[in-house]
This record gives sequence, structure tokens and C-alpha cells, in this order.
Amino acid sequence: MKMDLVKIAQNRKKSRTLIVIASLVIPIVVTALRYIPNPDLTEGTKTMLYGLPLLNAILNGSTFLLLIAAFVAIKGKNIARHKKLVSTALIFSGLFLISYIAFHGILPETRYEGEGSIKIVYYFILITHILLSVIIVPLALTAYSHGLAGRIDLHRKIVKFTFPFWLYVTITGVIVYIMIQPFYEIQLW
Repeated sequence: MKMDLVKIAQNRKKSRTLIVIASLVIPIVVTALRYIPNPDLTEGTKTMLYGLPLLNAILNGSTFLLLIAAFVAIKGKNIARHKKLVSTALIFSGLFLISYIAFHGILPETRYEGEGSIKIVYYFILITHILLSVIIVPLALTAYSHGLAGRIDLHRKIVKFTFPFWLYVTITGVIVYIMIQPFYEIQLW
């Protein structure tokens, strides 16, 4: 499988096509979730599913730490470790996406019920998180593709602005969870 990813990354046309498809399909699916009717669930099933946002926060927080470790590894010129850490960060981001889609595809949207200036802070963080998460998909996949294909000059160029965006998206995912978590419980009962 590893060789297949390297071959795809080396084939610029194929990797661009896959990146464009992923970059379009992911936001469309996530947006469509808002319009799909939620199934009727037992309270036990709802309780179990309300554990997914915590899993999402753990995956986001872990991705944040993996990215920091990957940065330290590359600064230390440990390329093999850097590749493993970034690959793991991408896997965790993919798992996050699957869990996010599962949660939001089954349960109704949770509304933030905070008041005052904290509500403004929450929505600012949420909106910037969402906008940058859409942007980070093609950026991260393109940077990863360049790195796998050995196009280090292009990899370095794109990582200069991809890295801080990806860090922001992962850490704000955790912050959004912490801020909205009390309101999951309100909706559950």
C-alpha cells in the first residue's frame, strides 16, 4: 500500500485529481448532513453516540501534537520520523472526519447556548475553524503528495502556510468541543 501512495503522489495528474475530488466531496457531504433527516434512536444509542464528539476532540488534539512532533522531527533532520508522524496525523484527521460524519449524520445539530461575549468568541472560533478546515484539505493533501513524491522544494513552499492553518484547525476543534460540550448534555435529556 505504501508503494501505491508513493506512485500516486509521483503521478502529478492522478494526485491532483484525487486531491480535487476529496476537496470537493468532503465539504459537500458535511454540508448535506444538515439537510438529511435524523433517524429515531433509543436513548441508549443517543447516549453512546454523544461520546463521538469527545473522540473527535481527542483525534484533533492528537493530530495537533503529532504535527508539533513532526515539526520537531524535521527541524532535527529526522526525515523518516517526520514522514511517520505526518502520515499518522493524516490518518487521525481521516478518522476524525469519519467520526464527525457519523455523529452529525445521525444526531441533530447541537446549538451553542452560551450568552454574551463568550457567544461571540465561540462563533468566531467556530466559523474560522470551519473555513480553514475546508481550505486545509487540499493544502495538507498537496503538501503530503509533494513530500511523498520527493518534490521537497514544493513541499516546503506549501507547508509554510499549511502547517499553521492545520495547527489552528486541530486546536480550535478541541476548543469548540470544550465550549459546546455542556450543551450536548442539555439536548440529550
